[in-house]
Amino acid sequence: MAGSILPMGLRPAFFMPAAKSFWAAFLLLAVASVELTAQRRHGSSPLDTLGEEVSQADGLEILNAFRRLGIAGEYRLSFKLEIRPRRDKTTTVSGVLLGTQTTFGPLSRIDIALEPADVTEQGELVPAKVKRLLLQNGIFANALEVDAWRSGAEEARLIESDAFFEKIAGSDFTVFDLLMPFSFWQEFRYEGRTTMRSRPTHVFSLYPPSEDKALQEKVSRVRIYLDEEFNALNRVEVYDAEENLAKTITVVAFKIVDGQGVLSQVDVRNELTRDKTRFRVTDAAIGVEVPDWVFSPEGLERDIYGTEVARLRAPAKEGATE
Repeated sequence: MAGSILPMGLRPAFFMPAAKSFWAAFLLLAVASVELTAQRRHGSSPLDTLGEEVSQADGLEILNAFRRLGIAGEYRLSFKLEIRPRRDKTTTVSGVLLGTQTTFGPLSRIDIALEPADVTEQGELVPAKVKRLLLQNGIFANALEVDAWRSGAEEARLIESDAFFEKIAGSDFTVFDLLMPFSFWQEFRYEGRTTMRSRPTHVFSLYPPSEDKALQEKVSRVRIYLDEEFNALNRVEVYDAEENLAKTITVVAFKIVDGQGVLSQVDVRNELTRDKTRFRVTDAAIGVEVPDWVFSPEGLERDIYGTEVARLRAPAKEGATE
């Protein structure tokens, strides 16, 4: 499947109607109900081919299978970001993610509470300081943002590609990490099969499109590791323009929710500063019914954090007992 040949941020797709197109989102992978820790292997395998001449056609087939991964329906993830600077104390911020599918790929609304709600000495409520994001993953990766606490900043703004690498909420996560545009970059090299954490894993290097000069000034390539059995992403390495390893994203744990594998812990490490951020899911629901406005640009004018929408549950199945 071909990736986008347009620079990121040039073709917003937020007005596409939601459709059950079975695309994968980074935070939800349709894996079997067996956790990735099952069927452990020890050491390397004679089947490993990393560093050898391997079939790029076979690699494309594996990569396309990963791109086609998906899950039907809408979902909610409540999460915490544990920000762990190497030389400072750990801080934690809370957030909520609501996701759906579109014809272009996963569409996600994220609210992050930079500061929680509070009450003044006079008993007046001080609303939470919320960062709102609307992310369109897939072939045409784009992002909108609203800083809800800033006067006059209620209108959604398109995040330009040169701002994709700015920290989110002081963490080591960036819009680039969440959009994962590299999954659809056309130029790639299949490096072969290796054994990682005792599991057979396919390794790819993907290269940014030549049309996006601003991106090439930041990234020379992205290396991804795909679990062979489940085609699930378990590690990402981002290399800067000088080919130095700049960032590592590691999937640490899954949990099973309604038969689907949900990423429950992801660690991001800045390899230059050694700072780390942990994304930890505290609650998840699949098959929820999300109001349409949540996934529209106009919906960014409204909080979902701290509202009933942030606590959505899937409707009870017919005949289910308490």
